[in-house]
Amino acid sequence: MTPFETIFFIFLLSSLRPSTSAEICRISCGVQSIRFPFRQHNQPDRCGYPRFNLSCQNQAQTVLSLPFSGDFDVVNIDYMFQNIWINDPDYCVLRRLLHGLNLSGSPFALLYPQSFTFFNCSTASLTELPEAKYISCLSGKNYSVMAIPADRLDLSSSLSTSCSVIATVLVPISWTGWSNLGNGIMLTWNEPNCLFCESRAGNCLFKSDTGLDVGCSNGFTNGLSRRSRYGLMFGVGIPILFILGLVIYLRRKADNYDLQHPNSQEALSDPMRSRLDAMAKGLDGKTIEAYPVTLVGESRRLPRPNDNTCPICLGEYQAKEMLRTIPDCEHYFHADCIDEWLKLNAACPLCRNTLEPFALTVS
Repeated sequence: MTPFETIFFIFLLSSLRPSTSAEICRISCGVQSIRFPFRQHNQPDRCGYPRFNLSCQNQAQTVLSLPFSGDFDVVNIDYMFQNIWINDPDYCVLRRLLHGLNLSGSPFALLYPQSFTFFNCSTASLTELPEAKYISCLSGKNYSVMAIPADRLDLSSSLSTSCSVIATVLVPISWTGWSNLGNGIMLTWNEPNCLFCESRAGNCLFKSDTGLDVGCSNGFTNGLSRRSRYGLMFGVGIPILFILGLVIYLRRKADNYDLQHPNSQEALSDPMRSRLDAMAKGLDGKTIEAYPVTLVGESRRLPRPNDNTCPICLGEYQAKEMLRTIPDCEHYFHADCIDEWLKLNAACPLCRNTLEPFALTVS
């Protein structure tokens, strides 16, 4: 690689590198990734937004503490849509709702709440009413706890006199199916608003060391920033043009040699000629699509720990990005980057191993 190309590769790497502060604040508790606006209670204050504190029990279970409702286990955090899925440690979150889920003092709200009226029936069964939902974790041997949507209380006339009203509470609408009742409830938040940044794979964080204004670090707008596009153009475009020019030069030189030495054609075996032609032409679309793909998870861990940067664009792999692997050498690349490369070159960009499309079985 020439010094000129090296300079532009370094320029591209610096333009795509995530912010240092965002990387320092990004941690995990078990399988749950914790990042802005959340932070663990022992992290610096500027790692998270106020009132988005979490704790990690036994380095495995993430816990959210609501000021007036106690502790809940965190099942999952959806940063893209700003939702947090929580559950009661005893797997009876409806008991917590009936006792009064008070979200005051927290930045959260129930996701699409709907009113339900709960009944305690000592002898009657509501199984004949399809709208009635049986609550197993609240029921006992001699009584059953049922719930009916508040807007269908006309159904209560079908109940026997042994049923009495317990309370009417708000339940997230995602529970209207009432399957897997022990799975918890969904909360959402509006501030800080990181939807735009998350949709562009950026790092949402504070704009400065003071104040509560948030901004977006890195990410992309309309594909890539101008700075990144220039880096890609010089850092990747120049080597590709060089390779294409070299291939064209060698092919023309070979054609001229064949014209001057027609008998030399017999010296080149058909398999060898097929390999040279395939390398110059690249791979077809079906062959490329047959190479395995990998979706990067929140931990951004890959089977090969050193493969955390795309060798073509030099961008670090981010969560939810699609990677493609070359089976012969098991090297990872951004799917978009390697697809364009393989259309022009039937060889791995790293190890230069020749790829033989005629030896790859496409299902």
